[in-house]
Amino acid sequence: MLIKKKRRRRLTLELIMMTLISLIAGVLAAQFLEDVGLHYMLDKIEDEDYYEFQTRDCLNRLQDFIQEKQVTEDNIELLVSWAQKEKNVYVVFYQDVDALFSSNMLPIADEDAEIPLNGSGLPYYDVTLTDGTLIKAELECYMDPQMFYIIDIAGYMAGGMVFIILLFLLIHRKIRYINRLDYELKILGSGNLEYPMTIRGNDEITGLAEGIENLKNGILDQQLMKDEAEKANMELVTAMSHDLRTPLTSLIGYLELLTMERYEDEAQMQKYLGHCREKAFQLKRMSDRLFEYFLVYGKRDYQYQFQELSCENLLEDLCNSQFFDWQEQGGSLECRIGELPGMIQVDSEYLQRVIDNLISNLKKYGDINAPLEILASEREGMLSIRIRNRIRPGKDNRESTQIGLRTCRRIMEEHRGSFAWYQEGESFQVELGLPLLPEIKRVKISCCKM
Repeated sequence: MLIKKKRRRRLTLELIMMTLISLIAGVLAAQFLEDVGLHYMLDKIEDEDYYEFQTRDCLNRLQDFIQEKQVTEDNIELLVSWAQKEKNVYVVFYQDVDALFSSNMLPIADEDAEIPLNGSGLPYYDVTLTDGTLIKAELECYMDPQMFYIIDIAGYMAGGMVFIILLFLLIHRKIRYINRLDYELKILGSGNLEYPMTIRGNDEITGLAEGIENLKNGILDQQLMKDEAEKANMELVTAMSHDLRTPLTSLIGYLELLTMERYEDEAQMQKYLGHCREKAFQLKRMSDRLFEYFLVYGKRDYQYQFQELSCENLLEDLCNSQFFDWQEQGGSLECRIGELPGMIQVDSEYLQRVIDNLISNLKKYGDINAPLEILASEREGMLSIRIRNRIRPGKDNRESTQIGLRTCRRIMEEHRGSFAWYQEGESFQVELGLPLLPEIKRVKISCCKM
């Protein structure tokens, strides 16, 4: 959960940092472009050649206006409209030494107001009207203010472009990763579950990819288990059909002989009955194995009937009665049991199946000449029971299908316990684990040796 929270924060922080970096870069780019533009404009203004060019151009426009409008001394007030139109020019017109009007004081109404010729210190130029009248024009040209607006707009646009391009470049890797995952999801959707998902980074997108990968692996595991179960089913059906045919054929044959009384004497009849009994037990063993198989691979709706059982009673029954057949065959039993708690919860019927399976394996693979050891102790809230013996010389402890071992493991796991089978050299050990009930009274069972 903590890793997921960190991943969510990580992606958010990454996006915020990318945006901030791009924004700062855009602002710096806009500021730089504005500074360059302003520097260029100031250089232009301070350039004398540029100023003279603008002045000559302004005088040419003035002279063209005079010729176009036929400005004379009588209608000299027409120059007011020209002065108003020229937004970037400051001009003062003089006749003799008297100011007529200027760009910011149209026309001069006060006859007593005097503005001295060249009183501002600006250069003045001769202007000839169409009637030959000569007047003076004191003027100064300015840079068009729109140029500064254009520089600002260009700076903002450049900053915006830098912001967008840089942000795209920064998140492009994430976009490529998302596109890659989209491509891989389409492959998975087509049915190719073997195709691996690309795991990159440590954020929400990576977590999504890992979740898809885990889901895919879970589906593959389920499919594998299903395939294994189907294969095992087929092998079981094939094996059982073959194995059942032989004892059934023999059993039917002996029953036919008995039914038709085709025996010479009582001894031969008893022999036939013995064969029938043997084949019947063989069929029973096969049916037991079939039950064990479906317990492992089949789907059951069976509900365990759990009941509380003391560890003392369980271990006493294990040491004194469950392995009675082992002792009857001449084997010895050693029980070493330490200090134990009191209660566990089990289904006696299914636990008995586990014990029966263990006894069956002991008969098959155990060495009757070696003592059978039963050790019991508490281990991390579990009742641990270990059964040890030696493998019979010349006997392999591996089953053809190991259905019996799988049956025991499944029953113990459904008891929330454990089952394990170990082999070390010539010895083998079976370990059972059952969860202890809480708040139980510990009792001590004395060791017994039989």
